Amino acid sequence: KFILESRSDALALSRIVSHRNGRIPTNTNSFTALPYPPLMMGRPDPEDLKSIRATLLQPFTAMATCQTGEETTDAEMRVYCAYSLPAVILLFGGSNWERDGLKSCFLDLIRKVGNGSDGDGGDSNSPPPLPVKRCLASSVHAVAHMLGPEIVSRDKEFLASFEVSFLSDSDEAIRLNMLKNLASFIGSLPPGDGVGHRNYYLPIIHSTIMGEDVLGAAKIRSASNPGVLNWRQRDAVARVMPDLIVLYDAALVREYLWPILKTLLSDSVSIVREDAGWSIPVILRKYAKATRETDANVSIKEVIEWLKETHLDDVDDNPLVRKSTRHRKKQMVASEGAFSKRQGYCRILAAVALVMRMDENNSNNAGFPNESRKKEAPYPPIDPFGPLSPSERDRFRSIVVDDLLPPALEMTVDCVANVRLTLTKCLKMLPVDIRKESHVEEVLSTLEEELMTWDVGNTLPLNDAASAMGAGGSGGVNSSDPPATQRMVDGVIMTPTMSAC
Repeated sequence: KFILESRSDALALSRIVSHRNGRIPTNTNSFTALPYPPLMMGRPDPEDLKSIRATLLQPFTAMATCQTGEETTDAEMRVYCAYSLPAVILLFGGSNWERDGLKSCFLDLIRKVGNGSDGDGGDSNSPPPLPVKRCLASSVHAVAHMLGPEIVSRDKEFLASFEVSFLSDSDEAIRLNMLKNLASFIGSLPPGDGVGHRNYYLPIIHSTIMGEDVLGAAKIRSASNPGVLNWRQRDAVARVMPDLIVLYDAALVREYLWPILKTLLSDSVSIVREDAGWSIPVILRKYAKATRETDANVSIKEVIEWLKETHLDDVDDNPLVRKSTRHRKKQMVASEGAFSKRQGYCRILAAVALVMRMDENNSNNAGFPNESRKKEAPYPPIDPFGPLSPSERDRFRSIVVDDLLPPALEMTVDCVANVRLTLTKCLKMLPVDIRKESHVEEVLSTLEEELMTWDVGNTLPLNDAASAMGAGGSGGVNSSDPPATQRMVDGVIMTPTMSAC
C-alpha cells in the first residue's frame, strides 16, 4: 500500500500534464505528439479558449483581490479562486500563465490583503486567509509541473513563494500540505546547482525539516507545546523520503538526507518509524550507485552499523549473546523494553527483501523492467522501488545474507512473542533463494511450528507474506487486490471521482 499510493499519485499528475500538452511518453526518453485532433489530445479548442479568455478570465483573476467591504465574503472568494487556480492554469497552459494574469493572481493570493496601502484601515497588513494558503500549499507542486522546469527555474517570485510562504510558514497545516508534496515540487525543477535547480534547495530543506517546527519539535517536552502533537508532519517527511532520495546523488544524500532519516527512524511514534523504514532499501541502492566503490562501501557500512547499534543494542558485541540459547534468551530479557526496536529491525529487513523481489515473476528479464515498466520509465517521477538490475540484486543479496540477516536470526529465541511473530513475517518475505538456505529454513520451520500452537487465526497468512507486511502493488510480489470501489488504469488507482472524470 505504501509503495502503490505514492507511485499512483506521481504517475497520475505526470500523465495529466502530458495529456494536456498533447504528448505521450514512448519507450525511449523522448515524447511523441499524439496523432489525434486537438480536442482528442486533451488540448481545448483554440476558439473556446479565446472566448473564455475574453469573458471569464479577468473576473476569475479579480477574485484574488476582491474587496466587497465584507471580510467573510472576500475571504470566501479568495478560497474559491485558490481552489480552482491549478485547473485554470492547466486549461490555458503553463507557458501562458504570466500573459494571462494567472501568475499575478497566484502572487496576490499569498500576499497580505487589506483595503489599501494609505494607512486608513487597520487591515492593510492582514495576512492572507489561512484556508487560501493551505489550499495553495496542497497544489503548488501541481502548478510547478504545469509550468514546466524551464519556466519554474527562471521564475524567482514563484520559487520565493515556495521557500518563504509555504515551506517556512508558521502554520502547521500549511507546512504539512507542503511536506506531503515536497518531492514532487523538487522533481519539477531541473537537476543541477544554482537558484532554480534541485541542489540549491537541499540545504534549505534540510534546515527546515531538522528545525524546531518539524523534527526539532519532538525534542521539546511541554504540555502546552504543540510540537509533541506534530507527528503527522514527521510522518509526512518519512513518507516522502524515498522520492527525495532518488532525486540526488549519493554524496548529497549522505550529507543532507541521511541525518533526517536517522532522526525519523528514532522517532517516538511507531508509524513514523515504520514509514521511515521504507527509505532504507532506497538509500542503500543510491549508495551502491556511488561513483567510487570505496565511497559506496563506506556509506553502506555506515547505514548497517547504525541500524545494529540503534535497533539491536549492540548485541553482536556482547560475548554473552553467543554462549548458549539460554544465555541468549536472558540477554534478550535484559533489553525487553526495546522490543519495538527489534521489531523495527525486522521490518526494515523485510523492506529490503521486498525490493529484491520486485518483478521476480518476470523470469525472462531476470531483474530488468518488464514491458509495462519500460513504458513508465520516461515519466518525470522516478520509481524508488523499481526492479533491481542483476548487479544491484547481487549487492543487495550480499547485504542481506552477510549483514542484516544474521542478527535477525538470533531473535528466534526472543522473549517477546511479537518480535518472533514479526521475524516470521520477515523471513517469509525473503527471496526464495535466501529463504531456502538451510540455516534460514531451519529457523523459519521452528517459528512456524511455534505459531501452530498459537490461536492466531488468520492474522498471519504464511503463504502470502507480502500482504501480511502491508506491502503490495508494484513488482512481481503477490498482494491483495485493491478495494472493490477502486480500479486500476495503467498502474494508477482510480477513485470513483477520478473514474467519473
